[in-house]
Amino acid sequence: MDEAYKKELKCNRITGAEEFKDYIRHQEKKNFLPGCRKNKYILDSHNFCNLKNGLFTANLHVHTQNSDGASETETIMRHAEAIARYNSKFGSPFMLAITDHDTIDGAKEAYEIFKNNPDRFQHLKLIPGLEISTVETKLKNQTAPVAIHLLVYGINPYDVRLNEFLKEKSRLKLELTIETIKNLNKDLSEELGFEFTLSEAALVHEMIAKGFDEVKRPLMKYTSGKILHNFYLPEADFTYEKPIRAFKQIFKSAEPYYKLYKKALEQYINCKLPEIPTEIEILIKRAKSIYEKAHPTMDEIPEAFSEFEETVKFISSLDYGYMSVAHPARTNFRNIKDNPENIFTNIFKNFKSAGTERACFYEGHYGSYEGERTLSLLPYIDAAAAKFNLIPTGGLDSHGRDIITRCPYT
Repeated sequence: MDEAYKKELKCNRITGAEEFKDYIRHQEKKNFLPGCRKNKYILDSHNFCNLKNGLFTANLHVHTQNSDGASETETIMRHAEAIARYNSKFGSPFMLAITDHDTIDGAKEAYEIFKNNPDRFQHLKLIPGLEISTVETKLKNQTAPVAIHLLVYGINPYDVRLNEFLKEKSRLKLELTIETIKNLNKDLSEELGFEFTLSEAALVHEMIAKGFDEVKRPLMKYTSGKILHNFYLPEADFTYEKPIRAFKQIFKSAEPYYKLYKKALEQYINCKLPEIPTEIEILIKRAKSIYEKAHPTMDEIPEAFSEFEETVKFISSLDYGYMSVAHPARTNFRNIKDNPENIFTNIFKNFKSAGTERACFYEGHYGSYEGERTLSLLPYIDAAAAKFNLIPTGGLDSHGRDIITRCPYT
């Protein structure tokens, strides 16, 4: 199969599926991490011990400016090649997968750069990929939709069906977003004294302007932040998203988002603010009632969203592409009334049933989990994955200005 894949892509140096599988089987958790965290609660605090010793040999979860990363594709590839070249002193390789959200533009760029510049990328192993946002509604004891992301490896970036699928989903999602913003303005702009805009929404979640990922959550952040920012500080010299980016940890709480935003705003200006008036809370909740209509329900998944099992089946029908369930411990299973091992067993069962031999991985060595509760789920995930012989992949989910940095504004 690898020979046919390389021939299709006209590049003998590209990594094929069989080589990828064999490579992954020989990797351990340490091989997906540049080092241990100096502070386990801070993502970008690695001590780089694995990197220094030639043990950091793969990052299979990297985003570029084509979705929500901070770096250009070529910059990421240069960093990856530098690590690969360094690793060669230890007899170790390095493998990179560009996995942008809901687009293969980054994979196309990486492939073209890699193919056309063999002298500049002599040591790097490259496998084209992407990350698809999907919605699951078919789990046992499920009360609301659950987001599951699919990592896909060994794709043909120029596959016509795959390109059309992704473009149509992003077109429909962007239309849904624009329509939702129009409805927000129709109902609220007169009372608020301003209008919501797509470009302003993208300040906190740039993918919303591209038709990628979600609609509801970005608009929750935007409307809550914009309404409170405008109410408390109408003459502020900073935009509403600054407190969100500056105090990310505040938003890990289960409190209503708008209340957390007020706390972040207080921290940002270093000043206690008056309580949120009832009339402002009502406006925030009215906004919520509007953008929630753009979100899937158990009874209806809008055409703009990709259903989990159907997407797995679709990828399986393509000539190339093998799938991994991304960061499974980040699954929001508050909407599933079951114990953790059963939940993950059901997810992997549906995954394997829909994808058969193409559904063969799970991101068991994801490197950017946060919090004790999330980490406590890992044994349940591994036990469930073992029932279906899934192979663990790994990556840092890098969004920063290099291949290692997780956060786009670190």
